[in-house]
Amino acid sequence: MRRVLSLLALLPLLVVVACGRRDVAGSGDLWERSTVHRAKQAGKLVVLMEAQFKPFTWKDDGVLKGFDVDLARELGREMGVEVEFRERAFDLLAAELIQGKGDLVISGVTATPQRALECSFSAPYFLTRTVALLSVPRADGVRSVRDLDASGRRIVVQGGSTGQYAAERHTPRAEIAKFPTEALCVLEVVQGKADAFVYDEWQVLSHAKENPGVTRVLAETMSVEPYAIECRKGDPDTLDWLNLVLAGMKRDGRLADLYRKHLPGLDVPSELAPR
Repeated sequence: MRRVLSLLALLPLLVVVACGRRDVAGSGDLWERSTVHRAKQAGKLVVLMEAQFKPFTWKDDGVLKGFDVDLARELGREMGVEVEFRERAFDLLAAELIQGKGDLVISGVTATPQRALECSFSAPYFLTRTVALLSVPRADGVRSVRDLDASGRRIVVQGGSTGQYAAERHTPRAEIAKFPTEALCVLEVVQGKADAFVYDEWQVLSHAKENPGVTRVLAETMSVEPYAIECRKGDPDTLDWLNLVLAGMKRDGRLADLYRKHLPGLDVPSELAPR
């Protein structure tokens, strides 16, 4: 009788445990709501990106190209679905993702603690650093980031970029002007209207090469930036799947191949190279 009573006393707990297990693994609600499941069912993965960030996302004769474009297509191949690209302004990408207007954001987005409060990020697929493109002769006296941190200096940034955050952190005494696109920021420096443009290293080096004599690079590191794939909060299945694919691409060399194709001459970071 004591054993029967003991079992009866445990029944409510067993029911709670069973229900909890069924909610997680039995009902499949979380899986069915996941981005990867819905994309697989629809036969299409919708990727949001800004198409003005060469060599990651840009257009050549109206055709999207770049590191991030190829990465998105690798995800589509792994999932067995087509990939649809939707172009948006950079500072609208996260909001449109949250609103369900796309499945993922793959657009040279740096994973930061502030951004991670709104969206979730995969493991990094690219590592870069933030540096400054300087105007010649306007910024001839600048030899370090400290020289930029002064009243009278004007620094341009793309709104919502990590270049903006780096400039605000390292040069609070300078005037910081925000522009919607990378191209407009570069134009300000080239025309001598700003001392510096703070942005990602590869792009800064490219702009300096394209504008010799009127620009130069301040190579001092202002921040280190890990690019990652952005997905909606509360979707662990999608996050796990993305990380599994990225780990496979690192292991079999596909990630290193993207580096060599789109960023020739740039060493693949040891953290992302095949072992």
